[in-house]
Amino acid sequence: MTNEALCNQKRIEILAYAYRLADEGAHYLWGAEGLRPSQAAQNYFAPVVLREDAPEQSTFCAAILNGYVCAGRVRHRQVAGLPPVAKISEPQTDRSLADFIRQYKNSPHAQCGWGTQLTPRLVQGDDVMDYGGTGTKLTGKVVWGEGCDETLHFDCGGFVRHVVHHVCGSDIHGISDNPEKLNARNKPMGSVLALGDAVLPGDLFVYSGHIGFADRGPHPPYAMTTHFTLVQAESASLGVNYGTKHRQQNKRCIRLSESTLLNL
Repeated sequence: MTNEALCNQKRIEILAYAYRLADEGAHYLWGAEGLRPSQAAQNYFAPVVLREDAPEQSTFCAAILNGYVCAGRVRHRQVAGLPPVAKISEPQTDRSLADFIRQYKNSPHAQCGWGTQLTPRLVQGDDVMDYGGTGTKLTGKVVWGEGCDETLHFDCGGFVRHVVHHVCGSDIHGISDNPEKLNARNKPMGSVLALGDAVLPGDLFVYSGHIGFADRGPHPPYAMTTHFTLVQAESASLGVNYGTKHRQQNKRCIRLSESTLLNL
């Protein structure tokens, strides 16, 4: 098999692994690159806060990193009777929240080995928004999110780096700002596409504060003003997903080099 064919195969493998992470329900958390709260890594759980006298402070089975608390894909799984963003508008009087607090306030250990039931969490972090959804600000709000136990967490850059390292064995730290930065093989990590170039699945689209993979094609020729379909760790409310177009105008598109894809 030629190197070109091997590179194309690696691109397919990159997307296949990225899809798998999305299908398995990976969450978005700022600063995370494969973080997984568990019985063995309880330090990645936010402290349990379930107080009947202060329900607005409730947090249960939520990942925490650098002061950010995971929102648990609050728009991914909708539950009958809950608002569109699953935000608890009035936590002081919310009956479902009161019932949850009464049931679990004395058993914080229950957040390990958690099942599929949604849990409350006080979202923390600078400007955590429902990007790609309603545009609602989530910072400081109590929401019903998916439990974070045994769930992988990524931010957009951490997701891209993790997938490429898992599939190719290559480190691409810094590629969004410096695509031709040398990799461990002393060769450029990638190259920037020119206007009108063909976009291949697995190419990296860079935006202001965001990065993601080009999804399965066909794609239109490259242009900064075109909205391309991505595989991405998009937002606190949606987690890792694919098949949607990113709303921003991209800054550049980067093709991983043969050396990076094949680690040679």
